[in-house]
Amino acid sequence: MVALRWYCLVSLCLCAHFSTCTSTFILATYHAIGKVFSQFGIEMSTYSSWQAAQARLQANARGDGGNPLAIEYTQQRDAEGTSSTPPPLSMPKEGKWDDKNEIHVGGNTWAGGTGGSNTAGLGGRGGPYRLDRGHKVHQVSDEAKAEVTEEAKRAARAMAEKALAEKLDEIQMSTNDWEIFSDFLSPIEKDIAILKNTLRSVEGKNSEKTWIRSQSQGELDDTKLVDGVAGERYIFKRRGIEQDATNPLHRRPKRLRFVIDASASMYRFNSYDGRMNRSLEAALLVMKSFDGMDDRFQYSIVGHSGDSPAIPFVAFGQPPSNEKEMMRILQSVVAHTQYCQSGDYTLEAVEHAIADVAKDNSGADGEEYDENIVIAISDANLRRYGIHPRELGKIIEAGADKSVKAHAIFIASFGQEAEEIKKALPPGRAHLASQTSELPRIVRSILTSSVE
Repeated sequence: MVALRWYCLVSLCLCAHFSTCTSTFILATYHAIGKVFSQFGIEMSTYSSWQAAQARLQANARGDGGNPLAIEYTQQRDAEGTSSTPPPLSMPKEGKWDDKNEIHVGGNTWAGGTGGSNTAGLGGRGGPYRLDRGHKVHQVSDEAKAEVTEEAKRAARAMAEKALAEKLDEIQMSTNDWEIFSDFLSPIEKDIAILKNTLRSVEGKNSEKTWIRSQSQGELDDTKLVDGVAGERYIFKRRGIEQDATNPLHRRPKRLRFVIDASASMYRFNSYDGRMNRSLEAALLVMKSFDGMDDRFQYSIVGHSGDSPAIPFVAFGQPPSNEKEMMRILQSVVAHTQYCQSGDYTLEAVEHAIADVAKDNSGADGEEYDENIVIAISDANLRRYGIHPRELGKIIEAGADKSVKAHAIFIASFGQEAEEIKKALPPGRAHLASQTSELPRIVRSILTSSVE
């Protein structure tokens, strides 16, 4: 931003002192640059003539022109603020509920405020859990957060655990729940249908192709030449897997474990970039697409947060049987993101998932599974916790030694962190999904490339 501002300012200064720069060319160039930036939500101040721009420049030089001539953000959403003087610390509490949902910044009274102390909210310190009521977030410093006493932290954890238990116990599906579920399902129904068709066509690694005879197309079958002369149409053969209703070819199921990010940052920054929504869509895509395919695929879904590297949501062999159970799983993920402690178990979660599917590689009949696949869906928030991307890359590479294919999907990023992580991971094992509509396609492509 600063570099762009100075570039435009210096360019105009230089062009004002060189006669070869005509006013028409400079103004056209300035407007062309403006069009490019406007495509990305960045607007430039415009001037009707070169003289107007030059007058602004001269006014700035005299010190009476206000802000310098510059590119400025004119169509951005409200940026997050800073809470520099949070109130004194005390023991954690939920806080009072404001039915009017007014903005509360820096206090210690209301639930759902920001940048305060002791109450449930966002951006503050010492509160028992996160509570987002849709307001601009004001963040206290890490130094201010470090002032919370160990006694207050223990009390906050106990309150969070109690609130989580109550939330999980009350999750049921009412008529309103069904409407919410339907609205959530609607945008990805097409992707679910495509993934289902893809999974139906996947062949097992242990399936052997043979010559299938009496076909209407393919290679000419030498044993059917006489039949061809007699007018028979089915005189061709092709390579494939022959299915017989009386003796179907046995296929070992493939096993997939999905590792969902249920950490505090998913809840904290969902209003910023929708990262939790994309994670929930991925979970629902999996549950709906694999429904009814237990003989071909076994899957499980676990979560990770600052509390644990392995939070069970869907166990192998126990998929949700209806929409109510699916809704409860999604609500459970959201509840964990709201009430868990801060921290990161991404590395431990992926490592645990790989080890878990590798150590138990046999089905109910004692036969080994056809393939083991681990897919981690997370935000790119490793740097905050001092984690280098190479550490995750080593874990993914180690999975290959245990015959486990591991992938990572990063659904949110601050700056270029996700791109940096992708470069550090083994080729083809990292994927980026910055928009909600991208995630189902990426999940589908991972499964297709892995199982085929």
